[in-house]
Amino acid sequence: MRQFVVFAVVLVALASAVDLTHKSCGGSAAITKVFSDDCTDAVCKLKKGNSYQISIQFTAPTGLTKMKASLAGVIAGIPVPFPLPVSDGCKACGDTCPIASGASVTFSESLKVEPSYPAIKLVSRWKLDTDSGHVVCVDIPVVIVS
Repeated sequence: MRQFVVFAVVLVALASAVDLTHKSCGGSAAITKVFSDDCTDAVCKLKKGNSYQISIQFTAPTGLTKMKASLAGVIAGIPVPFPLPVSDGCKACGDTCPIASGASVTFSESLKVEPSYPAIKLVSRWKLDTDSGHVVCVDIPVVIVS
């Protein structure tokens, strides 16, 4: 019974998640879904002072044992690095490494939009990298609002 309740809660959470507008910027993984429970529109409006979780579902292209997560805000075509709370890609994927080739994986990262950030439209570029290149590279347009 408990497993059924957990399964039902996960289904409700996934059903309420908003699919976000996104575009691949390279990477060897097949992206299956980009979503957030904290956004109400396909282009997420990030309100200053709030925290947001972004999740990227993908299929592992090969076996993965180590990944580095990174985020950059792309403003006027220039990527500006942004520190993530969890830069270990395996931990941000639920501490699931090693990951088998073909496995479905969900990368999730939560971050706070600081009040000092400017109100601006930009592209958030999310990457998961290994020593041999990009596994995931996804551009997600966002708007920072007051």
